[in-house]
Amino acid sequence: MSAETIKIYPKPKGKMTTITLVSKIIANPSVEAILLDAMYSATKVFNGMIWHLRKQYEEVGKAPISRQNLNKIMKELPRRKEYYSLSAQATRDEVIGAYKSYFALRKNGDEKARPPGFRKRNSYSNLRYYDGYGFEIIGNKLKLRFGRSRLDGVKEVEVEMQGRDAVQYTKVRNVVITYDKKLGLQAHLVVDVEDQEPLGDRVAAVDLGETQIISAMFDDGTTLLYSGKDIKAIRRYWNKVRRMVKPPMEGQRKSRRYKEIERKESRQVNHRLHQISKDFVNRCYEAGVATIVLGDLTGIRENIQYGTKTNQRLHAWSFAKLIDQIKYKAAMKGIKVVGISEAYTSQTCHQCGKIAKSNRKHRGFYQCSCGWSAHADINSAANIFERFTNISPLKRSSGAVAVPVVLPLRNSWHTVYEPTDAPIFR
Repeated sequence: MSAETIKIYPKPKGKMTTITLVSKIIANPSVEAILLDAMYSATKVFNGMIWHLRKQYEEVGKAPISRQNLNKIMKELPRRKEYYSLSAQATRDEVIGAYKSYFALRKNGDEKARPPGFRKRNSYSNLRYYDGYGFEIIGNKLKLRFGRSRLDGVKEVEVEMQGRDAVQYTKVRNVVITYDKKLGLQAHLVVDVEDQEPLGDRVAAVDLGETQIISAMFDDGTTLLYSGKDIKAIRRYWNKVRRMVKPPMEGQRKSRRYKEIERKESRQVNHRLHQISKDFVNRCYEAGVATIVLGDLTGIRENIQYGTKTNQRLHAWSFAKLIDQIKYKAAMKGIKVVGISEAYTSQTCHQCGKIAKSNRKHRGFYQCSCGWSAHADINSAANIFERFTNISPLKRSSGAVAVPVVLPLRNSWHTVYEPTDAPIFR
């Protein structure tokens, strides 16, 4: 097998993996009000810099987005003193990043690109703390500093973090405080997690799909199947809801309801993907797997056309997110992830090697004229395994039994907008 057919996703140097932990912030009303005021100040500073840049452009025909120019502008903004100085610098860098993105789009010929606009007047921008400055974490307590210049004299606040998973980390790189009307205040901790060592040297091959989102084949012939039907159901549900909302016209911004539908759909799909990837990687670790081989799907959306309806489903397929989640979760367990071409693996008979599209008799069933029959996705996973190791994981007979994995689904199906007489899709 040529080296060009294998893609290895390397682990971070020093056997450390950087992940983001999200925790709900618990604070009394007075502390919460102080935090929201600081986040409101960040919005005012962002908008103030945008306003001054536009004014400079109108007056002299240019508006440098250099740190030097923006630092001069920030000195004129009274709200910059209402939150931590380095967090204010992070707001400055957000302005620079927004303009650089705009310039890049214009350079690439995007005539619809518009310069950064103002944030909503009453919105709360994120508070960012970097490299250990301005924050301190002791247990589940988080201290956030504001400096010495706030008008109310508050220099720091302490809140409690309520997380879902207890993750042992070695270093906190960054802290980002966000606010959502429904989720409230949240702390996003970017942390370094020390990787474990694998318990063995086994190999597992994975075929990624739409109906069976993970079809895994282990080196002893055992198999696992993870259904993707729940994710398809989520997509179908929100597409139904989306049809009840006026879609954005060409050149217009998406409405608030339309954006909220997208956010809810994305959250529910991501939650399900995390459930699946976490369970799969944990099972691999406990089974002594040291290498996970994934079918490389790079370019599948661009290179294959199946028709309007199937293309719509394919473009909604979240395989890239699933691969990323498997990669970082596997890295934390010390498991190496390898990507390998899966060309024709779904059409190739694992027993005789014959390539025939017609061998896939119907969804989920593969049968060859040589007598071989198996679950179609398991047949593909076995071919991926053999392509990587040059060893067949199955006996040349009837194949191994595919064991389905059933995970609880705990998604909220409450919609953003639908008629009161419409039934809830489940």
